[in-house]
Amino acid sequence: MVGNRLRIARQSRNLSLTELAESAEISAATLSRIERDKQNLDLGLFLTLTRILKLTPHEVLEDSKGDGVDPLVRAITRMQTEERADLWRSLAAERKTHRARKIDGRAVANEVEELLAQVDFIRGEIESVQKSLRKR
Repeated sequence: MVGNRLRIARQSRNLSLTELAESAEISAATLSRIERDKQNLDLGLFLTLTRILKLTPHEVLEDSKGDGVDPLVRAITRMQTEERADLWRSLAAERKTHRARKIDGRAVANEVEELLAQVDFIRGEIESVQKSLRKR
């Protein structure tokens, strides 16, 4: 499902498998397996592909159930606290490896928006923990 949506987006932008794979710094074979849903896709690579294809994660993951909850959000909220912590650490490590690239002004603005969203999430988590502690 996700792979097929990525393939459709790639083809609609007239990008070859090789062009997208090179932009994402993966092999064309890996991208082919992802597009055929034969290989799992980690979050970092997923976000890279959606950025290159100028898609939002929601556009790729949109659930036909229509409940309005992004499947990625649903999957992350179902994770145990330790799993989410590992996810954030993995994302941070992945970002460090890609920071060496030249970043334009628009990309910086997008990163600031992302960081603000992360701060909002963290604020909510802190408030939730504080509530739990007060109840004890």
